[in-house]
Amino acid sequence: MTEHRDGPERTESIGPTESAEPSGPTAVEETVMRGIRRVGGVSDEIVHHWVPNGARAVVNAFFGDRLDTAGSVLSHGMGVRVRGRVVDLSDDGLAEAFPGASGEVVVLVHGLLLTETAWDAGRFGERLLEDLGLTPVVVRYNTGLRISRNGHELERILTALVAHWPAPVTRLVLMGHSMGGLVVHSALAQADVEATGAQDWVSRVSDTVTLGAPHLGASLERGVNQAARAAGALRHVRPLARILGIRSVGIQDLRHGNILDEEWDGLDPTDHRGRRVNVPLHPGIRHFAVVGLLGKKIDGKVAQLFGDGMVTPASAGGSGRRGPQGRRFAREDVVVLPGVSHVALVHHESVYAAVRDRLAATVDP
Repeated sequence: MTEHRDGPERTESIGPTESAEPSGPTAVEETVMRGIRRVGGVSDEIVHHWVPNGARAVVNAFFGDRLDTAGSVLSHGMGVRVRGRVVDLSDDGLAEAFPGASGEVVVLVHGLLLTETAWDAGRFGERLLEDLGLTPVVVRYNTGLRISRNGHELERILTALVAHWPAPVTRLVLMGHSMGGLVVHSALAQADVEATGAQDWVSRVSDTVTLGAPHLGASLERGVNQAARAAGALRHVRPLARILGIRSVGIQDLRHGNILDEEWDGLDPTDHRGRRVNVPLHPGIRHFAVVGLLGKKIDGKVAQLFGDGMVTPASAGGSGRRGPQGRRFAREDVVVLPGVSHVALVHHESVYAAVRDRLAATVDP
């Protein structure tokens, strides 16, 4: 299993390479940093009780690495949730939270800027239970942390889930939206299949489903990184570079679709080239990728350029030239849905229909 590293690189404020010319923080920078310190400091409990989950999800996305380092209650530690409450992953805790649970389970992992409530609008979990008998389990996590760290945490959750589930688990489906899709594949890539716990859950995974996951990286984050680097070289807009540079390491991982420690450890955080490790999609599991498009025409210029508004079709379907060959999906394992935006992927009817049909198909022994 890949060991995650808790070092300064993960927790420090990361931004473009600074000039040797000394310059103090601007008023804007001081305000931003004061806000971060306030969120993670004295007013932590007050903010925790008064700020809605949606706002806390946004705070986690941009500053979650710092909140985690500060031990803030605003940091969303990874855990299974039922009606917003953390579930104790013990025999009694899971039995109480999931009465009548079936042996077939689908775990849903949300994306950046969201929490597990993102799945509510489309009722994907409830409908998969009604249509296919898959008991839905949703998790919440801190999207500002390294994807590889969240993958490690998901691996821990899945180990406990299978060990203490009320019924013997016979089938496990892992579904992730956007960053959540990368977290799913990170968990599989880091699982030590020689360890009993990991072997138990990995051997039960029949399918992974990713909805708009940037498997080959996100062009938007690459653009922000390039803008930050360019601004850092210009004296008059250097404060802008510093502000752009405070985005979390979780967001920065989206630049190249990093899912392993080896892909970021020891690198300059602003490196535009990245380091990709060729870890194939986990064998023995069916992998399905759903690609959304803003345009109505699959081959249209708008569709190919903007994809679902956040992720290009090449990256979401693992078909582009970027990234390791091993993480690319077979053509028959990718479905492209015109007229579906990145956010709509978690509730659009055509997405649910595609996922349901895929999971309903006979699973190869």
